[in-house]
Amino acid sequence: QLVAFVRNVLEIVPVSVFGILVQISDIFERRLQRLPSKVQGDKLGAFAQLGERYKLSMMAHEISIFADGVLSMDNSIIGGIEINPRKLLDEGLRKEMVRHVTELLNTLLQFDFAADSETVASITKHQASAMRSLASLSRRLEGFQSALECIEDYVSIHGLKMWHEEFSRIINYNVEQEVNKYLLKKVLDADSAFQSDIVPIPRFPRVRNEPTCINFMGRMVSMLIKITDTQYTTFSVEKSGWLMSDGTEVCGLKTVSLLRLAVGVYGLTGIDRLLCYRILHELHRFVKFFRTNVTTQGVLLEQLRDELYPEWKTPIKAVSIYASASKKAEMLMLPMLTCFRRIGQAQLLRRMIRFELGRCSRIDAKTLLQSVSTLNASILSSENPFEKSPPPELKKYCDMSLALGLGDPLQTVFMATDPLEGLPVLLLLCVIAYVPKLSYNPLFGSLSKNKSGYPIDGWPLIAGMTTLLKQFHPSYSKSFLAYIGQFVRVSIATCFERKQMRKDVASQLTEDLRSVLVLVDQFCDLSCIPKSALYEHIPQYVMEMCSDL
Repeated sequence: QLVAFVRNVLEIVPVSVFGILVQISDIFERRLQRLPSKVQGDKLGAFAQLGERYKLSMMAHEISIFADGVLSMDNSIIGGIEINPRKLLDEGLRKEMVRHVTELLNTLLQFDFAADSETVASITKHQASAMRSLASLSRRLEGFQSALECIEDYVSIHGLKMWHEEFSRIINYNVEQEVNKYLLKKVLDADSAFQSDIVPIPRFPRVRNEPTCINFMGRMVSMLIKITDTQYTTFSVEKSGWLMSDGTEVCGLKTVSLLRLAVGVYGLTGIDRLLCYRILHELHRFVKFFRTNVTTQGVLLEQLRDELYPEWKTPIKAVSIYASASKKAEMLMLPMLTCFRRIGQAQLLRRMIRFELGRCSRIDAKTLLQSVSTLNASILSSENPFEKSPPPELKKYCDMSLALGLGDPLQTVFMATDPLEGLPVLLLLCVIAYVPKLSYNPLFGSLSKNKSGYPIDGWPLIAGMTTLLKQFHPSYSKSFLAYIGQFVRVSIATCFERKQMRKDVASQLTEDLRSVLVLVDQFCDLSCIPKSALYEHIPQYVMEMCSDL
């Protein structure tokens, strides 16, 4: 209690110091011009800004007066406890910085997405508003960081180190609290490794617009999910982002880069972690759905597998077999589509985040990137790297790899589960059901919805299927390719039977068949399946017929 009393008495110093620090950050953010690397001599005077720099020097002098009184004090023993004034000043500054930064994050990261006004126009409007909020946050936080670096010598602290330590703690704590909605056993403040009694991270009530989100990290993820909704947007790998039907980009590499400027590498890795939990939640829901609802259709799936066996052979009356099975499994398709597009959407967002982290690490942290890459390769190439137990530093290496943008998110194994009998056949029925609703769009280089407003998109659907199959044995993916190849051969044979007099084979391929060929080709690209494995089921010349797409 004595130490707490002394801390409260001396807290006026860091409060006063940080009040001046806020004014310094305002000058850095709004008034002081950035000095470019090259300036012409006759224009140098325009960057002097003597009045602003005089104000900076006066504020720095005031801070040095406040700090000098505390730093000149010797260690004291009160009630048998040694009190270090320098440590108290450091803790007080950290406490004020955490309070100001969390208030700023909570205030600016509030996005107005009304559920009853989600239209193409409203999505574009809210996306522009969200980008302005992120740009404002980026400038404010950069001003805080510059101000800390400016005064660190006057108060004898490591300003940049303090900034990174406390900002990462803020992000990790809020991610931990946001993850609680996916966990049965919640992590309370008393159990959190990121919460502190001396430098507490404040909590804020949920906002009215996003009642399902606990804090600003959840609101950022929710904002990304809503502006990339498959009902209004189309994802394009070639253009690296989500676009409206008229080609307007709503979320791309510029958006992710702005996110990094606003919340830093810690924020991007936190968003990636939240997306991972979202994907894991959807995968668990799918497995539960499969065992609850699909298992009742086990006889249908077993019968369909027997009728299509062997996969390399074209079955008799295949068209009627597909039509009958699709009609019987029609009630299962919509929940599967919802699951796949949610998983695929999150995976494509993770992929863009990983690209941005990798791009920045190649520019700003070349040595660290090469060191971690070499370490990763040496661990994987060693014999039985985890024969006994994983080394205690493994989690640290994984966190570093994520921060440096190493690895492919689509190759992530999220869970271990028992085999789901009939899953490849069910995925075939899903493809047959939804391919007619898609067509190849040369503007985006991807499959896009035929009818605007329908919640389907090519790349998220494919990414969702890829992620689901990655959780099982590779034989599931091979079996899925075999069934797709059989369906393609049946479709081609049907085209020849109906149009025997046509000479141009490419023109005989229906639009649905072309969409299937594009889908399976993109599936192999995302799954890292070599084309030679695809050509075992679909001849190469058939795939080349669609090369003009």
